[in-house]
Amino acid sequence: MNPSVITGDRLRPDLLLVTENRCLYILELTVGYESNLQVNANRKRQKYRDLINEQEADYDKLVKFVNLSLSTLGVFGRSSENFDGMLSSLKCDAKYSKYIKKKIVNICIRTSYYIFCKRNKVWDNPKLMLI
Repeated sequence: MNPSVITGDRLRPDLLLVTENRCLYILELTVGYESNLQVNANRKRQKYRDLINEQEADYDKLVKFVNLSLSTLGVFGRSSENFDGMLSSLKCDAKYSKYIKKKIVNICIRTSYYIFCKRNKVWDNPKLMLI
């Protein structure tokens, strides 16, 4: 289902996920400098506060906001702690959760490096995400 069916057109979180036990996860990805991790996380929580409240009022089960806040070097911010809970509710065991986090860190570092390398060049056909 398209997120705008649930949230309308004014706010579009990065991911909406409904688990088997009917918990709605609203996931927002934020990547920034280490010095701004908490500021960015607070800004995103504030941005989606009304949406979270609306969904809690309209939805028949639990609504959880997951602010996956990362630095450009792949450091997880404190606000990302509920990401583990989301992975658990998706039945990801500890080993698979660790694998997912490693992949996320890897992508952050690779994209930061790519952006750094291309800072003064034309971007054409980036093969960055190929594994």
